[in-house]
Amino acid sequence: MKHLSQQSRPPASRWHGLTGLIAAAGVLPAAVAGPAEAGEVSPYATQVVSYDPGSPAPPLNDPTLALGEPTRETGFGGFVQVVSPFYPAFTNIVSIGPGGHLTLAFDTPITNDPNHPFGIDLIVFGNSFFTDTAFPNGVVGGLFEDGGLIEVSADGETWFVVPKIKADGLYPTLGYTDAGPYDTASGRIETDFTRPIDPSLTMVDFFGLTHEEVVEIYSGSGGGAGIDLTAVAGVDEILYVRISHGEGAFGTVEVDAVSRTFPQVFADLNGDGVVNVFDLLLLLESWGVPGPGASPADLNDDGVVNVFDLLLLLEHWG
Repeated sequence: MKHLSQQSRPPASRWHGLTGLIAAAGVLPAAVAGPAEAGEVSPYATQVVSYDPGSPAPPLNDPTLALGEPTRETGFGGFVQVVSPFYPAFTNIVSIGPGGHLTLAFDTPITNDPNHPFGIDLIVFGNSFFTDTAFPNGVVGGLFEDGGLIEVSADGETWFVVPKIKADGLYPTLGYTDAGPYDTASGRIETDFTRPIDPSLTMVDFFGLTHEEVVEIYSGSGGGAGIDLTAVAGVDEILYVRISHGEGAFGTVEVDAVSRTFPQVFADLNGDGVVNVFDLLLLLESWGVPGPGASPADLNDDGVVNVFDLLLLLEHWG
């Protein structure tokens, strides 16, 4: 299953224009309500519970920058570059120095659900990146990572360590599926930050891949370290996530965001659990996008978003 993020919805002007065209074509009734805002479950952490920057304190020490979705473009002073697996976010992130920690909370609990993609329930985004052996072409040579211990809790008092998963490690963030490794212009197709990468993939699987091949293997995901709560003994539901850096450790751990995942529904492009007009509009936004893995709206994996994908979406409507 592939889907685009809820943040990939088209602007209001385009929403109304496309809705009118669709209604005129007789696909949908003319009166269609826009996406609900109130009462929606946030995909991302919504509250900073506590933050200790560690010692020495890092310069990037605003913990609220870890709330909301991960960074798609990074830079300052008029310079902006797209976040890719070869070029990580260095703004809009928070650092944790030696001995420090960051605790975040979600607005509603995250449950251990085997219907989540690959069984992954939670994703942590840092600012790790692949080293480039063929700069500026983007060919994976290695991984620059900072580590970071991840713990989860249901009540904010009893904590459980997530084994083997680093907060700032595999898999580097990807902002757009149709942008290059070092582009200064935003892509058109946003990745899905609630869609995890296949956790069976290891660093060995990435060695020597081009940027285009990395995008394909991500399959619409925005990257991040995926966590299956099954691996955390005795935990079926959590509300809090704590990321820490050990006393005397080297450097800093960076945190960009933490997201939940959603159950898999084929052709549910915005991840809200149902196939409806919002998914149709996202498919139309990606119409004609070429290349394997270039868009999650390529439902039949033939390398382009076209009428065959539209028919598949309509087959799963509702």
